[in-house]
Amino acid sequence: MILYDYRCEGDHRFEAAVASMSSPAPDCPDCGSSARRVLTTVRTSGFASAGHSREDMPKSWKGMGNGNRDAVDYWRRSMEKRERLEERHPELGGDRRPILAHEGIFRDRPLRAGDDIGASVQAAVTAEKAKEAAKPATATLAGGGGPPSSGPSVTATGSSTTAGGAAKR
Repeated sequence: MILYDYRCEGDHRFEAAVASMSSPAPDCPDCGSSARRVLTTVRTSGFASAGHSREDMPKSWKGMGNGNRDAVDYWRRSMEKRERLEERHPELGGDRRPILAHEGIFRDRPLRAGDDIGASVQAAVTAEKAKEAAKPATATLAGGGGPPSSGPSVTATGSSTTAGGAAKR
């Protein structure tokens, strides 16, 4: 079966599957009048794009070209186009709920409005512990846990010492 585009005498446009290229054109499903096959445009180059996502939009005045009229107009048109696309395909919209927490244990998985707080905290703490366990263990040094210093250090009396231990005032 081959799909063709047809237009009837009543100017209704429709698509129909026919057995072969030489098969007669079907009648219009809306009005029943005879129809003729119309040419279909085919895009042979380029690519399909969903356009910019909400995360791509500049978040500051500086990112918006310091308020440049053309930049503001471009992003406004881009976001209106994106909103129309998301109305037709809601799955492209992503999670639009407000973010309540995004720092600390929530830096990798933000807490959003409507989330179960107890479960979210438990999941974040578990993920944090797993991340810590995956880090290689570092050996602590006997002198306080930090690397040895070759530069001057300050003592409690306020005098500084050099790496050789000689006191300076």
